[in-house]
Amino acid sequence: MEMSAKSACKSCGINVTGEVDQYIIDREKSVSDEVYEKRLNFCMECPALMYGTTCQYSGELVAYRTLFNEKSCPRPGQPRW
Repeated sequence: MEMSAKSACKSCGINVTGEVDQYIIDREKSVSDEVYEKRLNFCMECPALMYGTTCQYSGELVAYRTLFNEKSCPRPGQPRW
């Protein structure tokens, strides 16, 4: 299956309009559902959100980035989470 250049993440090739649920997530490396929802809500209200899915600062899908313990908000000077 070929993705169009507009819908594919430049970094990982994942379709930016896809659902994160389709990817296998290691629960030991991910945050709780409550923390995930809080982080995702911050991202969805952030002015640096592009296309409703992608962080301007990291270039990652916010629904994916917010899942992991080791990740933090990449906003310069004022991280939101």
